[in-house]
This record gives sequence, C-alpha cells and structure tokens, in this order.
Amino acid sequence: MAGDLLSPTSVLLFLYAVFVVSLTVRILLDNKAPEVSIAWLLAIYFLPYVGAGMYILGGINWKKRKIMKLLPEKTFQTLLGPILEQQMDFLRNDWDSMDNDIAKSINLALRAGNSIITLYNQVKTYYEGQEFVEDLLSDLEGARDSIHLEVYIYRSDELGKRIRDVLLRKAAEGVKVRLLFDGVGCFNKMSWKFKRELRKSPIETRYFLDPMNVLSGRLLNYRNHRKIIVIDGQVGYTGGMNIGVEYITGGRYFNSWRDTHIRLEGESVQLLQAVFLSDWYNSGGELIQDQRFFPEEGRRRGRSSQLPMQIVCSGPDSDWNSLRMMYANLIHNANHRIYIQSPYFVPEATITNALITAALSGVEVNVMMTGVPDKRIPFWVAHTYFEDLLEAGVNIYLYEDGFFHSKTLCTDSSIATIGSCNLDVRSFHLDYELNAFFYDVDIARQLEEKFHYYMQFCRKITGEDVESMSIPRKLRNSLFRMIAPLL
Repeated sequence: MAGDLLSPTSVLLFLYAVFVVSLTVRILLDNKAPEVSIAWLLAIYFLPYVGAGMYILGGINWKKRKIMKLLPEKTFQTLLGPILEQQMDFLRNDWDSMDNDIAKSINLALRAGNSIITLYNQVKTYYEGQEFVEDLLSDLEGARDSIHLEVYIYRSDELGKRIRDVLLRKAAEGVKVRLLFDGVGCFNKMSWKFKRELRKSPIETRYFLDPMNVLSGRLLNYRNHRKIIVIDGQVGYTGGMNIGVEYITGGRYFNSWRDTHIRLEGESVQLLQAVFLSDWYNSGGELIQDQRFFPEEGRRRGRSSQLPMQIVCSGPDSDWNSLRMMYANLIHNANHRIYIQSPYFVPEATITNALITAALSGVEVNVMMTGVPDKRIPFWVAHTYFEDLLEAGVNIYLYEDGFFHSKTLCTDSSIATIGSCNLDVRSFHLDYELNAFFYDVDIARQLEEKFHYYMQFCRKITGEDVESMSIPRKLRNSLFRMIAPLL
C-alpha cells in the first residue's frame, strides 16, 4: 500500500492537485469579472492539464506582473511636452462651454490612458483597401527620414512584396526603416525566404512576443493587434487594415473585403509615433527618445483645420482597460443613436448591459457584424447574445456581401471612433489595441452614412431567426460561450 502511494504516478497526481489548488486560489484572488473567473475554473477542472496550460499562457493577471517594459500611456507623458502644454490651455479655456458627453469622454481617456487631446489634425477615411494602398505607396515613396510600420498581419504575398520592395529602396537611400510584426498574427503568413531576405536587408525587423522565442512564447495568448504606420513623423495610418492582398480583393475565401482605415496629418501623428516607439522598445529594440521623430513640421501640417481627437491605447497590463471604458461610456451617454461595427461580437457583461439599457431607454442601437465568418467559434458565440438584445430593441445586422472587418462606433452624430479594437473580450482584455476617437460631427455623420449604405448588403436578424435555430446549434453556441472569455 505504501509503495502504491509513493509510485511516480501517485506523486505526479498529488503534485498536479496541489498545482490546481494553487491556480484556483490565484484565480479567486485576482478578482476578475465573475464570468472570466468561472470560465478559467471550468477549463482547469474539466480539461485536466490542458486547462492549466491555457491559464499559464493566457490567464495570469498581468496588471500585477507587467508584460511590457514601457507602456505607450507612459510615453505620452515624457515625449510630447509641447502638446501637453497646449492641451492644458485648451481644457482650462474651453471646459465649461464643452458638450458634457464630449467633456466626459475626453476626461476619461486622459485619466485612464494619458490620452492627449490633439486639436489640429486632418483625416482621410478609407473603406476599401485599394485606395488605402495607393496612398500608402505614394507616401512611402516620398519618405525622406524614417518609416515605422507596425501591423498584426504582414503577408508575403504580392502586396507584401510590393511594399517590401519600396521599403528596401528607401532604406538604400538612407531612410531609417523599422518593421514590427506580431509573432502570432504573422505566424505562417510569411515565407521563410521572405523573412530571410528581410533579416539580410538594411531594414530593422522585430517581432512582438515571438511565439518561437523560449521566453516570450509563453505569452502567445497576448497579441499586438495594433496597426500603425508613421512616415517622417508627419503622416500616419491606423485602423483595421493589415498588409495582405485580401484587404483589397477579399483573397481566396471572400468575394470582397470591407474595412475602415484612416490617414492622419497633424498633432495626432506624434501620438502614433510614441506608441510605435514604445512597442519597438518592448519588442527588444532600442529605447528611442530622439526629437527627430517628433518634428515641429509634423504638428504644423494639421494647422489648416481644427479636428479634436485622441489616440487611446489599451493592453492586458494597462493600468485601466481604457478602450472598454470608452466604449461603455459612449454607449451609456448616448441620447439618440448608436452605430457599432465589429467583425466579431462577443461582448462582456458591461457592454451587453449598456447596450440593453440604452435600447430600453429609447436610444436607437444598431450593431453590424460579419455574416460571412473567417472564425466560426466567435461567430457561433455571437448568436447567444442576440435574443436578449433583440428583446430590448437592438437592431442587429449581418453583412453578407464578403467579409466585414470594420471596427467603428459613433454616437449621436458627434463622437466617433475608428481603430483596431473589436467588440469582444479578447480585444478588451488580451490584446494590445489602438483606436482614434474623434469629436467631430462630419466624421461621425460620415460613419453613420456608411453604416446605412452597408445595410443593403446585410440580413437583419429577427426574433424568428433566433427561435427557429435548432436545439443542437443553440447548445453548441452556448457551450462555446462558456469559454468566450478565453477565446
């Protein structure tokens, strides 16, 4: 009997039981949202070994144990002194006369994420990839000093090679070119030959949390989902588009691709630059604080028009979930209309309750997501939210003329956001995201008009659609919803 108790199998089982108990205590002490804690406990107890491994990779509370050495929110404080001084003057002079909802949003972004309000900007919005690529290539060709490019996905396809060739040529001319890719996002997206050519070129290339690296591979559930391009510190791009042919044609799996991206000039570009340099340093690059990358000429380029906006970042180790708070704040403060676009719709309880409350209060709430999924599990899970939202009066539209990848929100024709953040648990808690928030009637109305245009390609979900779904499908969707916080 004693020999059985001391057998290798018994010892391993005992050690694993102690390990599971310690993980349970850690999960409870983290005091995360109840649905998140329950999901992790279910995974650990009902998926032996696998669940524990998933928690180690993706469940640890990194607010207490920082993943990144330098957060962009901190960089804003140190590198952008002139804009900060201007902002304080703006708040002192205009706060009392400002619309209350706008004032609260500006203050929330400032206090939760050090997100500076920039006043002088110019923006161009893209809804399809072709025009975006044409303008990007033109700007890259005109680069004189630096090109900083950060994307979640960079494919070594026809478009990826075309952009690479421009970057190689500019690097040969003396332009400083830095490329930053997400390790998971680009996994199997680039050929080994393409990677080898980049390593041998004068272009500096780094991975954000490379899954093949022994030290960072354990963090593969945390991804840099941001899309940032900054040229000479004067022109910036951000939004939902990565680098790949599918963003123009729809690729092999979709007959078209709909997205939203923006080109910026003016003061906001320097915030994009600060985010890139922070992410570059966090990926093993050098710490760059040279004012060369924050030229005065760049700030002057937006002086022809006043466009108040903020660049808001968030990540798993941010002090606050700034983007989740901003979304919830905008939904709660809406008085008339809400328009939301997101390819994936797996909202946490905070956002779900805000949408239901708004609809029951008489606010027109409209949600548009893809009806032709690239990932089936999030698509299935989204359907589990429809019944309650429909009963509250929320309008839900599934875009079916190709893949829908836009990530936007606008309220009351006055506040709008465009960026990389999906309306799902992953974007709010696990990924590093970036959104631009605009306090501008023209931009908000433009997004609303585009929403109404896309409605002709959508199928509106009804209560009958939910009721007619078979029991096996409902059960499948509900089972996956239980692990939605882990997706």
